Amino acid sequence: MADAVHDLYKEISNLNGLSEGAKALVQFALKIGGGDTEHSAARYVVRPDNFVTFQPHWKRALNLAVTLRGNPCEFELQDGLQLKRSMNGYSSFSLEKIEHLAAAFRYVRRAKEIYDRGSNRIPKTQKTIEL
Repeated sequence: MADAVHDLYKEISNLNGLSEGAKALVQFALKIGGGDTEHSAARYVVRPDNFVTFQPHWKRALNLAVTLRGNPCEFELQDGLQLKRSMNGYSSFSLEKIEHLAAAFRYVRRAKEIYDRGSNRIPKTQKTIEL
């Protein structure tokens, strides 16, 4: 699977201005999620925990498609980076601007928290309150 990580980084290097930020996002996901990826159906799945997948797009558009464990209602909107409903129990976003990188990190961290709570969790909306 180490080859899959290498392949993912190689594909991400085609994202020009997004490549370094996208690589950092993948490194973060690997650090909190087990440290390896598996290439499956054009996506790179972080293993052993399947809480995030990455799919670099560079042929027609320059972005990193990210799929996360959890429904959109379980995430707090971050910096205008919209989440869309994906397959059952998952959400997705497309990282197209470096300005959305901080939001992407927070979404990945939240997806790991949701994964750790298990598939029988009661979905809860995330909300930040200033005191």
